[in-house]
Amino acid sequence: MSDAQQEWPNRRTEILLSTAIICVLSTLFLAWRVIYAVVKKRKLLLCDYLLIIATILNITTTVIRFETTKHALGRHIKDPSILPGGIKSYSYGLYLGQVINLLAVAILKYSICAYLLALKFSKIYTVIVWASILMVTVFNLLIPMFGNFSCTPFEKNWNRQVVGGKCWFKGSQGLTYMQGVSNCLTDVVYVVAPLIYLRTIQLPSRTQWGLRVVFLLGLVATICSIFKTIELSALRKTRDPTWDGVDLTIWSATELSVGILIASLPPLRKVFDRMFRYILPTTFTSKSKTPGNSIPLYNLSKPMGRSGDNDDGSSERHILPEDSHVEGKIIKTVRHEITTTERDDTGEDRVKVRQSYDKISG
Repeated sequence: MSDAQQEWPNRRTEILLSTAIICVLSTLFLAWRVIYAVVKKRKLLLCDYLLIIATILNITTTVIRFETTKHALGRHIKDPSILPGGIKSYSYGLYLGQVINLLAVAILKYSICAYLLALKFSKIYTVIVWASILMVTVFNLLIPMFGNFSCTPFEKNWNRQVVGGKCWFKGSQGLTYMQGVSNCLTDVVYVVAPLIYLRTIQLPSRTQWGLRVVFLLGLVATICSIFKTIELSALRKTRDPTWDGVDLTIWSATELSVGILIASLPPLRKVFDRMFRYILPTTFTSKSKTPGNSIPLYNLSKPMGRSGDNDDGSSERHILPEDSHVEGKIIKTVRHEITTTERDDTGEDRVKVRQSYDKISG
């Protein structure tokens, strides 16, 4: 059977559906984050702006992907349906997509670092976050960029059929693995650091577990990084890049989109807190019925005269709005402490009640 009569496979639909859907989802979550901040009158921070830039770049790579699949990506390089000049157009589109993807991933990680630095960790974790910024800059931005801008004439960076010229930087397989390891290490830092931070703030148990699940979702991006590294290493030996590069394209796009989606979630904590109240049963996280063998059980009541809308639940810093002055209002906090080993003559538990009143002047 001749090439013209043979039915050649085309993975264009698989590429576009899998990458476009996750791109749309990540964009929606970012929009939700920004709109929520505007509604709550929260000033946008550096991490917000960096995340917006990363999302714009992500959308750009998705649009370019439509062009590369139209020319050749997803088909075998010998497919007769590829038009003359299609390989060159595919190579140029792939080159642009790679450069933009590198920038987007680096900016995404800078956004995550900016958010983590704002949490005021201890010095050692602050140093670790800054070390991750250095790793991202060197291994995931500068070195790959050297490989994309090292050839003369400039067209040779994406068109290897250009006669003459030279490339002063050639990446090695060891460098590819180093970039993959750097990606995985920084991803783990971005997952572990928020989990450590959660142990230092006062949050309901339900919210604590919900946020742990949210942050652990960041490991999905780590999985994408691992598979991307494997595919990138295999692609260095291929003679059919338009076909064998499909999985690498999907994993690279998924890594970026998933990273944006996960990075958009932490500022939406209050929204997810309400959701977890319905999803997770109270008995799953409640400590009020723990039987005791000299184990004290604590339950702090909600201060009276405090609006739930103004309480972000993150710490004691936002017990009252910063700019509110209510004349004559009394805040009452009742602390109940029950210890099962202290019993009176009747065999009933003793209950210690401590009450404190703070009057707020106008």
